[in-house]
Amino acid sequence: MQYYLHCLIVLCLVCATLNVCHGKTIKKAEANLIKPPEELSPFQGKSYPYKPEEKNLQRVQSNGTVQTDNSWQGKWFPYAPGDPHIPKKEEDPMSKLRNSWQGKWFPFAPGKSHTYQQDGKSTKQTVKQSPIPICDDGVHNLSVDYDPQDIRQNYNYLCIQSNRSLFNPNLNTEALLTTHFLPSAYVPPAKCLNESIGYSHEPPTNGAFRPLPAVYGSYKYLPPQRYLRNLAEGAIIMLFHPCAYQGQVQQLQHIVQGCLYRHLITPSQSLSPERPLALLAWSNSLSMSVVDEKQVAQFIRKYAKQGPLSLPNLSRVVEKRESYKAGLLTEAHLVTDLDDSELCGYLQQHM
Repeated sequence: MQYYLHCLIVLCLVCATLNVCHGKTIKKAEANLIKPPEELSPFQGKSYPYKPEEKNLQRVQSNGTVQTDNSWQGKWFPYAPGDPHIPKKEEDPMSKLRNSWQGKWFPFAPGKSHTYQQDGKSTKQTVKQSPIPICDDGVHNLSVDYDPQDIRQNYNYLCIQSNRSLFNPNLNTEALLTTHFLPSAYVPPAKCLNESIGYSHEPPTNGAFRPLPAVYGSYKYLPPQRYLRNLAEGAIIMLFHPCAYQGQVQQLQHIVQGCLYRHLITPSQSLSPERPLALLAWSNSLSMSVVDEKQVAQFIRKYAKQGPLSLPNLSRVVEKRESYKAGLLTEAHLVTDLDDSELCGYLQQHM
């Protein structure tokens, strides 16, 4: 009996011991889960790398100095706790156009001061913009067609034929009327003086031309690249070979000057000795050896004031526009008015 009683006492002591150990283990686990505030590690917020109550953030730079920064450096939240949240404005799409020069290879805008470092000193250098090439002002770069200042081009208006008698008038040579066909939708191009202009026939009566028209009148020499601009607005061009018989030249000139204001007169080496005189209109020409007053008047009445740039009211622009006048000898005089309301009116009395 005592043996059983002794065993029971030992068993109770063992159970009591086990209960006490298990209770201490649970209590210790609870202590690990709930630590007192003084035992917690410093602020480790991922989204807020600094404590909310901190206002001055100190950073130690590489040179040992301490930099104070009050700006919020939150990684995920752009505003600090307690700061007002100001919504960001959307970028104006036109702001990129108003930005300063952003050239990749040339970081400075044309004409601006270029600042660079040289031997520790700041130096400014202003680069001037290159001038814009002139398309056509009637004064510069004329040599591509004809340079009136170059004596080597005098052959355009000089008779250099050894046998001048080949150009004498011949009553048996009929006048020749030539028409060069063009599609109705054709628009002649105006080309700047940086490119040359060629033609498919001589003397040319249609094709490309220079932008500025010539002042109407008589010229020492006028290149076709220039007078074709006037042909396009309905002018009549009188051409004569420099070796042509002067009596016939003066007779044709007198008729043209008395028929209309919208005319140009110039020598030309493109005419043959057989027919050294010619009248040009847009896409049409009348070449002759002897002047026939009736034929000349009929050609002018039929083809004058016609062309892709012809204006019924030329007087509105002719006195206000820029024009070419290099080599001009005599400016044209009015016959009726600037619009040539009546063509060759004085000749009707003699026909």
